[in-house]
Amino acid sequence: MDAIAWQVLELSIEWLAPHTWWIIGAIVAVAVLRMPLLTRAPLTPRRDPWRTFRFGPRAAVLERAGGRCEAALFFLVGRCGARATQVDHIIPWSRGGPTVERNAQALCAAHNRSKAARVPAWWYILRLERSRRGYFPEGADVRVLARMSEEERAARHVPRAPEPRRRIRSRTTDR
Repeated sequence: MDAIAWQVLELSIEWLAPHTWWIIGAIVAVAVLRMPLLTRAPLTPRRDPWRTFRFGPRAAVLERAGGRCEAALFFLVGRCGARATQVDHIIPWSRGGPTVERNAQALCAAHNRSKAARVPAWWYILRLERSRRGYFPEGADVRVLARMSEEERAARHVPRAPEPRRRIRSRTTDR
């Protein structure tokens, strides 16, 4: 290294030394805020064979939310006033989140697009649960849980009925 590069390195070290405590604090704060809520995550990375919310579960999620988007209006405050048109996995399906009602949220198209396939941070899940206490029906479970119960798992593995055997025609030339 030449002399100028050494001087720049020395100056940057001199500047960083008194500020190290808040730089490390900022890195730790960002890591903690972005951390997912591990106790609610799926136990296995295997994907659920069902990809989309259809029929009864879809209608139940939309009805539970009162037809409104469940995303926050501004960071942690308020609730989006748009009509919910889509049902989305809270823990994304691509990250092992099952297609069950406890892992579903009603979202408008804009919030669903902006969420993409990100695993939400712990504060998002806790905010959603706190918000749901205000609009879910009395006695409904507001807890977000990205795990399948044994009944749900058994329902997905219903044995298929055997396909009827096809009759094979012989290929003869005497027609």
